[in-house]
Amino acid sequence: MLSPLAAAVMTAVLAARGAPADEPPTIVTVAPAPSFATHATPRLKLSYEHLSAGNLDGSAVPLDALHLETYPLSWRFVRAGLGAEAGRGNAKYANAAASVKYGLLGVNLGFQFPARVTPFVEARAAAGALGGTLDGTLTIPGSTSTISNVSAVTWMYATGIDAGAEVYFAGRAYVSLGLGWIRTTWGAARYDTMVTNNGGGTLKLQNIEHDSLLLKAGLGI
Repeated sequence: MLSPLAAAVMTAVLAARGAPADEPPTIVTVAPAPSFATHATPRLKLSYEHLSAGNLDGSAVPLDALHLETYPLSWRFVRAGLGAEAGRGNAKYANAAASVKYGLLGVNLGFQFPARVTPFVEARAAAGALGGTLDGTLTIPGSTSTISNVSAVTWMYATGIDAGAEVYFAGRAYVSLGLGWIRTTWGAARYDTMVTNNGGGTLKLQNIEHDSLLLKAGLGI
């Protein structure tokens, strides 16, 4: 309802424009444009990941991991954060098998478009350790020497990029699905130098690199 003063002013304006004085004014309400800046953005996410690392013979070692990520910087279109990842798998080489475990700490940087369905692209780099335990006895290729019941730890690092979407279903809670690429690199002892090392030689390492498809599914807030 217009106040008497406002009604009088409106009547005078309409009369000056030639409109009937008793015609009520038309008031148009314009809804505010939606703001994506006010939509929630990711702060924390726990994901299951499936990937693979390289084996000594060039084959792939499947790995399953849990990845916890936090985003202290999560703005409208850009986010950056930290991640901790731990996984395990099983490898086969020659006539023996080994169980593998690894852990990585890293950083990530991504781009997002905040909405109920938030698409994202994210790059990451991480480093840590890879450990393996030999199950059974391994005959070193090219020799008659064998090793058994051996456990070893070495360094490992990874770089990658993934893309996907985060779907908000209850307040800040969301599910996340992603697909990407990851390259893992770890240090392995050369078997030919292991034989020499038993005779007093120097143990040498080689880089085992492997490109893998990364599958990722998680929950977050």
